[in-house]
Amino acid sequence: MPKPVIFGVTPEFLKRDGLIETITSWEDGLRIDTGRGSFEWWYYDAHFDDGSTAVIVFGTKPLIDRNGPLKPMVSLTITRPDGTKAAQFPVFPAEQFKAAKESCDVRIGPNWTRDEPSTGSGQRLHRYEVHVESGNLAADLTFTGIVPPWRPGAGKAYFGDLDHFFGWLPSIPYGTVEGTLTYDGQTRNVKGTGYHDHNWGNIGLNEVMDHWYWGRAHIGEYTLIYVDQIASNKYGNIHMPVFLLAKGTEILTGDGAPLIMHTRDFVPHQGGYSYPREVDFNWNSGRESIRLRLRKPKLIEATSLLPLLPKWKQPLARLFANPYYFRFNADLELDIALDSLSTTERGPALYEIMILQGKQHP
Repeated sequence: MPKPVIFGVTPEFLKRDGLIETITSWEDGLRIDTGRGSFEWWYYDAHFDDGSTAVIVFGTKPLIDRNGPLKPMVSLTITRPDGTKAAQFPVFPAEQFKAAKESCDVRIGPNWTRDEPSTGSGQRLHRYEVHVESGNLAADLTFTGIVPPWRPGAGKAYFGDLDHFFGWLPSIPYGTVEGTLTYDGQTRNVKGTGYHDHNWGNIGLNEVMDHWYWGRAHIGEYTLIYVDQIASNKYGNIHMPVFLLAKGTEILTGDGAPLIMHTRDFVPHQGGYSYPREVDFNWNSGRESIRLRLRKPKLIEATSLLPLLPKWKQPLARLFANPYYFRFNADLELDIALDSLSTTERGPALYEIMILQGKQHP
């Protein structure tokens, strides 16, 4: 019999974690012990007006090695305007990791990120400074939120019991970014839009997840986060949807339960998996509906996750799974039919496919 998956969206789960409806700054601080059995990371991505992008992660250890000791790592991936990439993935001694519990204030070696109070108002969870330097790459960026911080309920899913969980907090669902990127021997001023979230837990994602689709978009006045997570066989392959739709600074809905994903027209990839050319997300609640149609995906990253494991673990892991990551840009058509709003919007979108066990993915 499959083990249960429990979604922490009701008031008792807020009380359990000492939360209130309003998100406070400590929620983006260190949330879990850094030792064996846990993981935590702070993620940023940015799209700049010159066509370049940056993805930055501060983590306590590699994604699929939660049972290892504290092994702080930073990743910086810069995509040039022509689509070529430059990346660094430095790992540091455990003693070079520091993180505050009161707010986001993380330092790994010479790299750091922190939640800076806004000038005048002192508002938190609104402006983040990020500094990364490794090899011939560097980023000095300021992320400023437009859509306010959000979480579905307490922001946790529990697996099997209430002792094992995965937590998620998108502190900046959509915002502006400015600063500098250094690559190819030059430091460039950049300006654009971005996203920041925070993840932590004490159960291996490769143990509880078969795969997931995660995406975000900002089209006109509208910001979207759309997710479908498919649990492993052990947890009955249950679907765990997450959905956010905001207009300007107003969140229109954060109810993921009505969201259903459909995929079609799969294309084989040399990594051993296929990916779909068409992805639809349909949200229906009574007479209201929201439709997302992702088309013309452009594959911008395809990476095996096995190299993230210690070398001695890789041959054994390969016998049981082939964890793989795909990332795409795509065209999005958005149809909104709410009681107070009816519109169709079109524009660019980003989404990823993370395949951990892959038994339920082509």
